This record gives sequence, C-alpha cells and structure tokens, in this order.
Amino acid sequence: MIDSSLRVEHLQAFAKEKQILYDISCRFEKGKVTVLMGPNGSGKSTLAHVIMGDPKYTTAQNAKTHVSGLFLNKKNILNLPTEEKARLGLFLSFQSPIAIPGVSVKELLRASFQNKKGSNNKSVSALNTRISFFAKTLHIDPNLLNRAIHEEFSGGERKKIELLQALILQPAFAIFDEIDTGVDVDALKIIAKGVRELQKQGSGIVLITHSERILQYIEVDTVMVMVKGKMTHVGSRELIDRINRNGYRDLNTL
Repeated sequence: MIDSSLRVEHLQAFAKEKQILYDISCRFEKGKVTVLMGPNGSGKSTLAHVIMGDPKYTTAQNAKTHVSGLFLNKKNILNLPTEEKARLGLFLSFQSPIAIPGVSVKELLRASFQNKKGSNNKSVSALNTRISFFAKTLHIDPNLLNRAIHEEFSGGERKKIELLQALILQPAFAIFDEIDTGVDVDALKIIAKGVRELQKQGSGIVLITHSERILQYIEVDTVMVMVKGKMTHVGSRELIDRINRNGYRDLNTL
C-alpha cells in the first residue's frame, strides 16, 4: 500500500541554541485540509520552515526515542536541502513574500516548473496554458505576470501569486503560512477557491492561521493546535469553535 502522507516524528528544533520545537509528531494526508493554529510564538511558522529545510534551524534526535524525522512516502527527507524537498513535492507559501527585482512572475513560475518537472516544447506550452487559466481563476491581472515578483504588489496580490505558484506546481503538500492575512473579503473568497482547487488536484493542504475567516469557505478535515513549541491538540473543526468561544487556555480542560 502506498503511503500518501507527510509525517513528522519526534521533531525537535533549535534557533542557534534556543529550543523552539519540542517532540513534535503529526501527520498530513494528501487531498486533505489540515489547519494549524496556536497563539503567537507557538512555533507554527517554525515547524513549516523546518519541514522545508530552512538552514536557520537545526534539529536533534529525541533523547528518549532516538527516532526523529520527516517522512514522505516512508522516506526520511528531514535533512535534504530545500531545493530537493521542493522537487519531491513540498511547497511553502511565505507569510510575507519578498520582492525579487528583475525577475518577473512568469519567469519565476517557469523556472520553478522546469526545476520540478523538466522542460520540453510540450511542457512549456502546457505551462503557459496553466498559467493563463489559473491566473484567471484567481482574478490576477495578466499584466501583473510580467512585472517583477512582488515588487509594489498589494498584500492580496502577493498572496494570490503564491497560490498561483502552488497551482502551477501541483505539489504533494502545500503549506500556506497565514495566506488569509492582509486581504479583503473578496480576495479571501478567491484565495479560498484556489485552495479548494489545489485540494481537488490531490495536494495535501496545511493552513497556518490565527483566524477562522478563510475557514468559512473551506472544508477542514483536521485541526492541530500548537502551544509553546508543542503539539497539544489534534481534532476536528469543533476545536476551532471552542477556541473562538473561549481562547486557547480553555483547551486545557479537554
């Protein structure tokens, strides 16, 4: 049986000598939507960056279990470089995407696509068709595609471009770090539609968020809660409702 999951097992992470993540274990499934919530500073973004191989963080074995890792299709990919993880199908949308002067959106999309899937005349033609189709789906002005990536883009435009990249690449797992912040309600609905489309393509979706705004438009399969660098709760959408009513402290009574 093919294991179509991304598993984190007994992960510990450090920024310099400060421990940020403590014995994190969790599992994400292809074609499913997982919401990762928690107070500010709980380690949600750190977990995403460690998964993608950000060199700012180091990892260590759990002293008790002597087992830790990041498993994709049962293969431990924890220590692979970011570029290789991307080729294997992992994607991270940044909380604050940076501008890249001199590189257009189309050039970035083509380079990312070719890095993952290779290049030939047929694939380039198909890529151009996909770019046009999904740009229209996300209500992205075609002129934006020829501009330098994220240079003088609005918050909503930046988030849409990040989502467009995911739709083009069709990753096995896409992690979106607060893709719902800084956007108006109309843009939020469009972004939610794009996330649903990506899920329909078979990607596993991980949404890191502080708010339930985008969750009004997306069917959630699993909710995970992090507090102070630890994974404290895993459950259904009912967890979101409880957090909204009473905050994170109330979860201690579960």
